[in-house]
Amino acid sequence: MPTWCVRMVMVIPLLAWAAGTGSARGVAAEADAKATARESNCKPGKVEVIRQIPGGNGEILYKIICTDYPQMFVLIQCRQRLCILLR
Repeated sequence: MPTWCVRMVMVIPLLAWAAGTGSARGVAAEADAKATARESNCKPGKVEVIRQIPGGNGEILYKIICTDYPQMFVLIQCRQRLCILLR
């Protein structure tokens, strides 16, 4: 088997994985995190990603600053499309 075939066989699954864990999933999780913050009586302002673990069961931990009280923030953990309030 030519070496370029071996390289392509290794690159194609990597590209498919990157497309599946890309920014579209992150944007959806951020919108879900903001909705969870609103349900916790926090008007979402600035959103920071504290920790991101890629993969099939990846998770993102968000720190969302509340606009009503600038010193107050909430921590929200999202796995896939499920977000929960941590603090």
